[in-house]
Amino acid sequence: MAGQYLHIKSSEEFASHHNLALANNGTGQTQDTVYLPETIDAPGVGGYRVLVMEQIGLRECGTYDFRFNDALSRVKGLSERYQAPRDLTPRSGDYQLLFGCFRYSGLAAEFFNILERARVFGHLARNYPGLIPHSHDLYGYYQATQAPSSDPLQLALRHLWGDEHLPHQWQDIYATLDRLSQPGTSVYDSAQALCDLYDEVAAIFVTAEVTPYSDQDETLTDWLNREQRIAEWDKDLEQMDAAMIMVDMFEGEEVEAEMADSAGGSVREANVDIKSLKDERDTLQRRIEMERSSVQHALGADRSISRSFRYDEWDYLSHSYLRHWCRVFEEPLVGGEDDDPASLNDAIRRYQPMVQHQLEQIRPTGLQRIKRVQDGDELDLDAIISARQDLRAGQSPDERVYSRKERMHRDVCALFLVDLSASTDDPIEKPEPTAWADYDADEVPNLRDPWFSDEEDEVDDEPQRKIIDVQREAMVVMASALDALGDAYGIYGFSGYGKDCVELFVAKEPDHSFSQSTLKSIAAMQPKRSTRMGPAIRHGVHKLIQSGHAMKVLIVISDGFPQDSDYGPERGNHDYGVEDTAMALTEAHRKGVETFCITVDRSGHDYLKRMCPDARYLVIEEIEDLPDQLTKVYTALTGR
Repeated sequence: MAGQYLHIKSSEEFASHHNLALANNGTGQTQDTVYLPETIDAPGVGGYRVLVMEQIGLRECGTYDFRFNDALSRVKGLSERYQAPRDLTPRSGDYQLLFGCFRYSGLAAEFFNILERARVFGHLARNYPGLIPHSHDLYGYYQATQAPSSDPLQLALRHLWGDEHLPHQWQDIYATLDRLSQPGTSVYDSAQALCDLYDEVAAIFVTAEVTPYSDQDETLTDWLNREQRIAEWDKDLEQMDAAMIMVDMFEGEEVEAEMADSAGGSVREANVDIKSLKDERDTLQRRIEMERSSVQHALGADRSISRSFRYDEWDYLSHSYLRHWCRVFEEPLVGGEDDDPASLNDAIRRYQPMVQHQLEQIRPTGLQRIKRVQDGDELDLDAIISARQDLRAGQSPDERVYSRKERMHRDVCALFLVDLSASTDDPIEKPEPTAWADYDADEVPNLRDPWFSDEEDEVDDEPQRKIIDVQREAMVVMASALDALGDAYGIYGFSGYGKDCVELFVAKEPDHSFSQSTLKSIAAMQPKRSTRMGPAIRHGVHKLIQSGHAMKVLIVISDGFPQDSDYGPERGNHDYGVEDTAMALTEAHRKGVETFCITVDRSGHDYLKRMCPDARYLVIEEIEDLPDQLTKVYTALTGR
């Protein structure tokens, strides 16, 4: 319905990450997430459907399309209330400008939200009639549990919930809500209603000089409005780019026309237009970058192209699972123009003979003779001899004395999880420390000199190969080999920071074929952040089980032990991550998944023997051997 993946998170998660308030019912929506309360006391689960659809309805009804400049010309009486803000900038949200026109901006914001909810309720009732019974249950519960109040805004809410026993003092508000719920209304109709009725509502607070609706600098709605405004600015930027291209196309013709003039001509007016257009374009570009940075800081990174999953985590200290403790974001790895797969093609050519030799040990798809069957194309000599012996011994012989050829298929699906932690950016060979003793006293540089640089020594050196380079090569070699073998396989990188942000980057899905885009996706693998293995393994097992293949293999490739910022009660406690990863591997074996862990960390024996079953891990002393060893591991796991 939303046209994109929307993550569902607890309202408590929003409170811990954002300094913005959610709606009164504990709901809210960012660009990629719907926040819902942990529990709803209303009967049934229909209440959650209503709360989700209310958030989607805000986008469908154009609530975030509001623009203050348009409202000044479309809303009668707004321009009279508006005064140029002293503390706001052109980047300020449109709703912040709207509510700033009123003495009690918090009251205006709350009143406007109720008016907009009337439009959304009407829209949902018309377009999603199956939601109506759930709405009656939820709103009936709200009516029964809300304490009596004389607040006109609370009475307006009760009217929306279907309460017919309300004071007639606010009949104008009730009628306005009914009118806004009809088709054909827009967000500017709600703004007009706010201007028309605000003074009547605010009058009850004049005497006390106080309102229960506190002012806020910017609301969640305001930030979402600003986020949508960025999309409009992006379109304006595209139009400016197109205009500049057109100017460049015709600039040559104008130069030729000038050269044809006799005396030296004056400066062309077109040059002034080009410079003005470029300046305007650069200004808009800077505004977009600053605004996008501000929105991401307020609402978090945009994960609208990702899917998210929740997984338990094993707490070995309490010998229990932390339910739904970790969130895994799965998002595609898209290769860019800078991701050149040429080096990966060279790796395929370099390792192809070795890989071909290893995979020859795997039994290919083909015909295989099956013995001891009742019907076949040949007699089974061993079965006949056994039958004759049974007859002589006075026993009933086995009548399955034939053999036949049957086509045997390999039904294998393998998943490769590649550690993309920040440490994979380290060079394979660590540089030797500078031996200052070999220098004369006069040659030793002053390291405190701010102008000291050893760039001259580095110019002649070739770029050092890094761990991530070998990991990418190993993956592309396996991809090309398994594609020729015919096995289904997926390639994923994993990283993240914190239990709520475990990232799984998809380079290739098992049901996708090997192509140039696969190469670019593998080339796009880059070092990221931390190494939380447990959730990545559990998600890999989940994908393998969904694949439906008979044999399921999970191979983890890392360069160190599992660690993360909150992987355990203490940051330096490495045992917690090891124990959780060990439990994740145990869970995989219980579900019929063959696992194997490979590390290029030479001290890996210390923790792998605790994490993995016997003979299910490998420590590679020389990282350049990774493609060769990986092929041998795969052959041993699936060749039988």
